[in-house]
Amino acid sequence: MQNGSWVKYVVLAAVAFFLLLGLTIGGILFFVFYQLKESEPAQMAVTVLRQSPVAQQNLGELQDTGWPIGNFSTDGGGSGKAAFSMSVQGSKAKGKYYASLYRQHGIWHYQSGRLEMADGRSLEIPGPEARPGLPPPVAEAPVQPPPAPGSTAAGGRTLRHDADTSGWTEVAWPDQPIAFKVPATWKQLNLVRREAEFRPEDRSAYFVGNATFFDQTIPYETLFPSLLQKSANQLKRGEILGFARKDLGKALGLLEIQQRGDGQTTAVWTGYFEDERYGTVSLTLLLGAPTPADFDKAEAVLGSILESVVVK
Repeated sequence: MQNGSWVKYVVLAAVAFFLLLGLTIGGILFFVFYQLKESEPAQMAVTVLRQSPVAQQNLGELQDTGWPIGNFSTDGGGSGKAAFSMSVQGSKAKGKYYASLYRQHGIWHYQSGRLEMADGRSLEIPGPEARPGLPPPVAEAPVQPPPAPGSTAAGGRTLRHDADTSGWTEVAWPDQPIAFKVPATWKQLNLVRREAEFRPEDRSAYFVGNATFFDQTIPYETLFPSLLQKSANQLKRGEILGFARKDLGKALGLLEIQQRGDGQTTAVWTGYFEDERYGTVSLTLLLGAPTPADFDKAEAVLGSILESVVVK
């Protein structure tokens, strides 16, 4: 074999080796980042951000999150901790989200979060359990009896639901025990296991659904007394327009009517239900319009869409 040929084969072998090494490392990194993004604490952190009035007012509708950077660990006895940062893109703006969580008695809890906007502002993203230091153990926390399924606790503005639905399209949410109806003229923009989105052609209103899977059963029934009290306090302070305890089939939930700083009015329903495949499922339904006038015009339709939702 001539020297030139020998050198050529060595170079080709080296290139092939480093290419294979690069693909292997890339595959490992993709797997690590995928596992991190799909982890329970990361999913919980995104849920808190998606449901945060602060984020909704400044980011708009959460449209996308980047790969999270950080770590989480679980220890014996059901403890653990997690910290993440990730880029976030909303319908109005983008930024970077930082979140800390901890695990106690086998259950993850959101501790604190911060949203760094692209314009330099830093916004706190509080959660239902965010407070200085760790809260008392879950088992020792006082628990109030939850309202019975179907019971009503409400205040402020209610959501009309008197539209004629006779010609509406029936929709089954893929791989979910959820069905609902939308007007036949509305367009389906997204319909997958985790997300659903429908809008009229003129985009004067919207119905968006997001599902988060906890892969274990969480005691969500005990959340509602505190959530109702929080909504009542927000109504007194003028931070929301109205609220109501509202269950959709087997999903226990709470409806809030919110008006953001940019004038956009949104009905936000947040609920929970158990699924034998996914454990506890957190479901958020957003029904809104760009302006208060658009919302008033579409309110009966939006309310009737919500009334049609059934979680089996």
